[in-house]
Amino acid sequence: MASDGELDRWNAERTVLEHEVARQRSLVEASHSLHSTLDQDELFGILLATAAKAVDAERGTVYVMSSDGKEIWSHVASGAQQIEIRLPLGKGIAGTVAKTGETIRIDDPYSDPRFDPSVDKRLGLRTRSILCAPIKNRDGHIVGVFQLLNRRVGHFEQADIEYLDALSIHAALAIENAALHQSSLEKERQDREIRVAQDIQRALLPANSDLTVGAFRIAGSNELCEDASGDYYDFIELEDGRIVIAVGDVSGHGLGSAIVMASARAFLRAFTKIVPDLAHGMTMMNDFLSRDMTNGKFMSLFVGILDPKSFTLSWSSAGHNPPMHFRAATQDFVRLDATCPVLGVIQGVPFDHGEDVTIRQGDVLLLYTDGATEAPSPSGELFGEDRLEAVIKGAAQADVHGVLDAVSGAIRAWTGGAPNRDDITLLAVRKM
Repeated sequence: MASDGELDRWNAERTVLEHEVARQRSLVEASHSLHSTLDQDELFGILLATAAKAVDAERGTVYVMSSDGKEIWSHVASGAQQIEIRLPLGKGIAGTVAKTGETIRIDDPYSDPRFDPSVDKRLGLRTRSILCAPIKNRDGHIVGVFQLLNRRVGHFEQADIEYLDALSIHAALAIENAALHQSSLEKERQDREIRVAQDIQRALLPANSDLTVGAFRIAGSNELCEDASGDYYDFIELEDGRIVIAVGDVSGHGLGSAIVMASARAFLRAFTKIVPDLAHGMTMMNDFLSRDMTNGKFMSLFVGILDPKSFTLSWSSAGHNPPMHFRAATQDFVRLDATCPVLGVIQGVPFDHGEDVTIRQGDVLLLYTDGATEAPSPSGELFGEDRLEAVIKGAAQADVHGVLDAVSGAIRAWTGGAPNRDDITLLAVRKM
């Protein structure tokens, strides 16, 4: 018959064994529950609840490594809202664990210089003990940190550290899967935005890509890159028989730039019909766009008015790439440099116009966006304005579509057929 001492020893061993079995069962259950969701906030909740229950902690936080590996972050509850907290690697206890990969156990936080008591003061709590452990994947890379506070009975033990170490691999896999899912959702959102922006661009370009008025033949083209920007071209017939031609480029990419472009198109079409002076119309456009431009956006824009009776072009350029006027009689070029700054930056700036240009027989005028001149070769050299002039001169005997095809073909050859890095928008005018 066993003595009282032996019974006590067996009971103690049984208690330890039962506790260990419970923890192993907890790991199995955690493995299932952690893979039941791809939502990051829900996953954080499951991770924290699993770890806190297993080590008998009152509260805690689960941090995740940022994509650039420079900080850790987490969402924590603040009333009915979720707030995001971020810690640089090496700062504080959790930041130190994220940097070193070493577990930190503190039995008396208020005597540890790494502990910040201001959080306790703000929340009206008192931290009695801390266990902070890294979350590592199978390759040993740190993907997050467990920070658990206040073991309900006594201090955190070696067995608690071992449990978190065992949970770590399951947690890391779940975190990485959730991050991949989040990246996929973000990519889908960006793709949708790009498609909407491209649809806006296509819808606002002229219904027909060419126009013949008197002796002038006009044609335009717009090649979208994989992303979407705010490139724009237009030709507008006025009641007196003149034609407005325009090419613009909104800074940046995506839906925001496309919306700015749509607004600029609406302003241009309105002002050219009600404001007789081109420079005044550009001043008004700038004032209206400046009210709506955000995040440093701006728009470059060239606007010209062709008169089929006098064969002249009156024009104004708001910081746009200089259109190239090839003069057939002298076989040379005139570049129409900007007359005023870009649109949308400063209200109240008076805009000016350039000196009228006469378009003679055989002349070619090409308007373009920087996607053409900044197209890179495989070695990174840009196509440039001089090459663009050479292509225009070589195609000057062709019709306007021939000029556009020659420029597009030369740029494709220059880039080695690589996808466009930026939109390429062209508008050509030829006097027949």
